[in-house]
Amino acid sequence: MKTFAGIAKFAVPLLALAVAACSSGPRPLSQPLPSPRPSWEKPAPPAHGAAPAAPVVPAGPPTVARIGSYMDGLETELRRHVHGEGIIVARMGDDITLVLRTDILFARNGSMEADDVLEPLAAVLGSYVHISVAVSGFTDTVGTPDQNLAVSQKRAKMIADGLAHEGVAPQRITAQGFGETHLRVATGDDKKEPRNRRIEILLKAKPG
Repeated sequence: MKTFAGIAKFAVPLLALAVAACSSGPRPLSQPLPSPRPSWEKPAPPAHGAAPAAPVVPAGPPTVARIGSYMDGLETELRRHVHGEGIIVARMGDDITLVLRTDILFARNGSMEADDVLEPLAAVLGSYVHISVAVSGFTDTVGTPDQNLAVSQKRAKMIADGLAHEGVAPQRITAQGFGETHLRVATGDDKKEPRNRRIEILLKAKPG
């Protein structure tokens, strides 16, 4: 009995140790730390929340089906950058007409003073390269019809040349004078009317 008791005295602790060893699984290894990023290496941009891309300038001639949206963009830019007293931006269908009073374009001596209008206009037309530009000149009824026709032709050409000087391709531009015909405000002969003395610029899309 003493022998069995003595064996049991030592066997029970050993058995408990063996059971404990079997019940505990292997200890997981620690994950290795990521190697430090070199200071000269930029991290990749985040997939979400990145800065929005710059606006895309219209490229390629608009298709017939997309002319409307192309002209919508042009109209928005014109109203944003070409505005002020004596300037009208009119939309009819897919065509846009700018009506410019000549007193904001020309000095009393006939010289052109239109940089404030032509520079922003040319900048917009420089992005919308698939637009034709038809410049028309008109006068009031002061003076003879022949004189007014000559004045309107001269002014239309000066504006067309000014746009070309500002970077609009000359092959996109035409110029024509109409004198005292097509009055915006009906008057009799020899009547001064600032609204009749004007430059109209017709902008039409050239679909591809």
